[in-house]
Amino acid sequence: MFDKISSGIKEFLDRFGRKGLLTKKDIEDGLEFFKKILISSDVNIKVAKEILRRVKKEAEKEESLKSLVPQEQMTKILYEELIRILGKTYPLKISSIPPTEIILFGIQGSGKTTTSGKLALYLQRRGYRVLLVPLDLKRPGAIEQLKEISEKVESKFFFEENKNVYSLIKKAKNFSKKNGIDFIIYDTPGRLHIDKEMMQELKDIRDEIKPKETLLVASALLGQGSVDIAIEFKRKVGLTGIIATKVDGDSKGGSILSMKFVTGVPIKFIGTGEKMEDFSEFDPESFAGRIMGFGDIKGLIKKIERVKEEREKITIKKMEKFDLNLFLSQMETIEKMGGFSSLLSHIPGVPAGFNVDEKEIKRMKAIVQSMTKRERKHPEIIDGSRKRRIAMGSGTSVNEINKLLKNFKMMKQMMGNKNLDKIIRRGGLL
Repeated sequence: MFDKISSGIKEFLDRFGRKGLLTKKDIEDGLEFFKKILISSDVNIKVAKEILRRVKKEAEKEESLKSLVPQEQMTKILYEELIRILGKTYPLKISSIPPTEIILFGIQGSGKTTTSGKLALYLQRRGYRVLLVPLDLKRPGAIEQLKEISEKVESKFFFEENKNVYSLIKKAKNFSKKNGIDFIIYDTPGRLHIDKEMMQELKDIRDEIKPKETLLVASALLGQGSVDIAIEFKRKVGLTGIIATKVDGDSKGGSILSMKFVTGVPIKFIGTGEKMEDFSEFDPESFAGRIMGFGDIKGLIKKIERVKEEREKITIKKMEKFDLNLFLSQMETIEKMGGFSSLLSHIPGVPAGFNVDEKEIKRMKAIVQSMTKRERKHPEIIDGSRKRRIAMGSGTSVNEINKLLKNFKMMKQMMGNKNLDKIIRRGGLL
């Protein structure tokens, strides 16, 4: 599911994993590459431009570049902007006086009849009594198919021979009231959105029923075509929601990203397989995570927020230069978050099961804590006798102290005084 766009997003984010300080040129180059990924994944051009605009705006904010390496920050930004594009969760509208009537529209082959059964099962599992009514009277096969599906999901089914569609609707309404039905789902004839006469028939059916919900069943496999279909159905018959079907076979994901933003019509459900149970409410957060190819994207965002909170507690501005006091503060922040291994488990690109020796982190912390304030501020004064004292106080060896001081010196040299302030403001060692 969404293999194409997920791999493209991973490649886009990996570009930032190789960066130190993020620049506007890095952002522009990365977004130019990402634009190609979006277009090749059937994302509507209008939607693609909006995603790029929003990500660029957030990425260039100074506060959004603090605390974490660029890859993590871009991951957070992209995830949150995808959710905004997808919209929120929209539950079904329910009539105050039953039955609640729902019409399913769609072109032939979209999976409309099967979706009628899936929706019926979804509602029945929540304690509702559901009636399925076929309105495609010109195709006897469609009537029989819906009847078989109703038996499979154990819902009520209503049909009478030799009735026109309007008479059948009236009879179904009366049947529902007499039998305590909570929901009526009408399976309408599949219609080409470009055929004016056929679309007028659907509009007449909608006007007769006066439903609480008019839902378009749209196949995700049609890509940009599904967006065009949604636009026309909204304009000609009116829609309150969309059910995206065959999502499990969609390697691109562009149509679902586009439909809500372009049409203004919310996606309410998705079909993710052939089984009747493969049907669920549309969850933008979960969907954004799937698109991005991450298992625990929500966990990652929580970690990032926690890092920001800890970052604010560190008074870095009072320090004139990078020293072992800052080094210790950063290690304590990481410990409060559960350690390096806990943080890395949520970061894209880190293999599952990858671990950091947390004992070594504790030893490093113990070494710094065993130093005097002057030694932390001026590690260059730490000679042989001081090292032996620190080793004894921290329960480590002189070799471990030499290793820590060597690595610290290398880090300081790599940073350079010129860029030090920027690095500290944007998260230091994190």
